[in-house]
Amino acid sequence: MMSTTEPLSGAARRYLRELETALATAPVPLRAEIVGDIRSELSGLDEAQSGERIAALGDPRAIAADALAENRTAPELLPVSKTYPTLTAVVLTAGWYLVPVIGWVAGLVMIGIGDRWSVATRRNAILASVGGAVLAVLLFLGLRLTDVGLLGLILFAVLPLLVNVFVGSALRSHWGEVARRP
Repeated sequence: MMSTTEPLSGAARRYLRELETALATAPVPLRAEIVGDIRSELSGLDEAQSGERIAALGDPRAIAADALAENRTAPELLPVSKTYPTLTAVVLTAGWYLVPVIGWVAGLVMIGIGDRWSVATRRNAILASVGGAVLAVLLFLGLRLTDVGLLGLILFAVLPLLVNVFVGSALRSHWGEVARRP
């Protein structure tokens, strides 16, 4: 419950208790917002004024039912499909091998335009994937003319796969962290 410096009448306190009970199943931020708004409307009113305002507001159960119904249809509460991040992970990982460079870059672009990842998640995923590719190329070039040249080739083939599998997994787990704006 929010505190206020203005007193509440007995009728206002009873009404707010009924409203809080009716909103018991609502998410805490929604409940706090609604109760806080109505509390501010009832603050400082005497018993008669509170009674008039409460009559105008209506039954607390009706207010709660309307708020809960509206909240259930909010876009950010709808289930988030994992199809796009899964497809992005597949393109990023398989693109490295099936369509060298172009397929992998397509996966990076898909990360960049994914609107349900935060900017930090997109940035970190792109940097990790590019970092793994650069490291693989450097190891390949650095080891190719040495006695362990085969190791460089193996690392060049496997390192991007491992990095992109982890990047794809992280992308799937962070999908939906940014709610789509209506």
